[in-house]
Amino acid sequence: MDLSAFPYLQGNYAPVTEERDFDESELRIEGKVPTSLTGAFMRDGANVAYQPNHYVYPLDGDGMIHSVYFKDGHVQYKNRWVETNHLKTERKFDRTIYGSVGKLLEVPQEVIDAGGEPNPVRNTANTNVIYHAGKVFALWEGGFPHLLNNDLSTVGLYDYDGALKPGDALTAHPKVCPDTGQLITCTQRWDSPNYWLQVFDAAGKHMKTVPVTFERKGIIHDLQITENYVVIFYAPAFHSVEKAMKGEDPFLWEPDLGTRIVVIPRDGNSQNKVFETEAFFSWHFCNGFERDGKIIIDYIWINSIPFTQAQGTGVEKQPRRMYRMSLDLASGQVTNERFSDIFCEFSRVDERRMGKEYRYGFAASSNHDWGDAHGYNCTGRFDFETGETALWDYGVEANAGEPVHVPNPDSEREEDGWLMCFVHNPEEGAFLSILSAGGISDGPVAKIHIPTRVPNGFHGNWMNGLTL
Repeated sequence: MDLSAFPYLQGNYAPVTEERDFDESELRIEGKVPTSLTGAFMRDGANVAYQPNHYVYPLDGDGMIHSVYFKDGHVQYKNRWVETNHLKTERKFDRTIYGSVGKLLEVPQEVIDAGGEPNPVRNTANTNVIYHAGKVFALWEGGFPHLLNNDLSTVGLYDYDGALKPGDALTAHPKVCPDTGQLITCTQRWDSPNYWLQVFDAAGKHMKTVPVTFERKGIIHDLQITENYVVIFYAPAFHSVEKAMKGEDPFLWEPDLGTRIVVIPRDGNSQNKVFETEAFFSWHFCNGFERDGKIIIDYIWINSIPFTQAQGTGVEKQPRRMYRMSLDLASGQVTNERFSDIFCEFSRVDERRMGKEYRYGFAASSNHDWGDAHGYNCTGRFDFETGETALWDYGVEANAGEPVHVPNPDSEREEDGWLMCFVHNPEEGAFLSILSAGGISDGPVAKIHIPTRVPNGFHGNWMNGLTL
């Protein structure tokens, strides 16, 4: 493949072509791996398999999962493609068939006649990997989830026993309620502007659907739960499949419309409340909770839509900051304030505090400017009690991923857990970093060095108790 035209397929954004397995004898461990952990750290990401006709970061690329498994202080690593129908079809014909979400391609009739995937919109399965109700899923917000085995082999598309209908697209950013174990998620459709909140119980059985009506299909990437509500941002950001099929720029940003914050009662029986603000965009929430008649939302603020069809515009590098928003349910007043000046993204919390009052947020962060393709060389901790932001810097040329909080099974305290993320440093290669959540300035308590490159990716999770 010739990837030279695409800034976000250079350096550690470039794909890897091999699926690898390494046992502990082939991994170099620096420091001490926590012995109390049993489970797996898995992370999804974009990994193009065939020459792209176009590439829009972070919306394109075939999904690949990288995983490190933990048991009794021992570890092993493996990576696998998510075997989507689109990827299998391209392998069958050994060529590029499906286009970028920024420039879609018409699927050739010969491919359809031969039983290939007919949908021109690639289900990349590249955005997130979760573990719920004893099942592993690779997620992408434009289609069905893919069910995986514990060893990362792909089972196939999963419709939750018929709860998902043809054309439904399940979000890549569900939330799990720590009290009930419910999976709170949503569906959208390419052929409808509307939004449907979906709730599955702790066993993965569908419980309810709550419809939300919109006049246009917006780009709604994430959702946030609190005890009684689900909060979504409806920014003036839109995507047109019709324009993408014609080769025109399909991404629209209309700031005069402002951004709406929609508060949806979790019981589905009360009326939604809508707040309006000046336009902003956000990929990710950090957390949210209710206090004194207000909803407090911590999230990553971006001034405008951070992607476009054109290459090299730099819009994806625009500032992104941790913000705190307050929604007064009685008066309708909105306050929206910057919490930190640090460039950050991929925000996370101790999932046991999801939707509850908490102290610490964590995010991939950067303390310097980047060139053609931005990245994150630090892990950041945001203390919402003291206002302090602390960074661990892996090196000026390092790329550090989303920091996933792994709870200490022997403690309820956020700070007693660990933060895990994949890091690539040219001087060290690839490793899984394990930081103490309470001692971030002390540096990693362990590094698990991996003798292959782990490209920059998107979202991951700790799969507690999962073993091979």
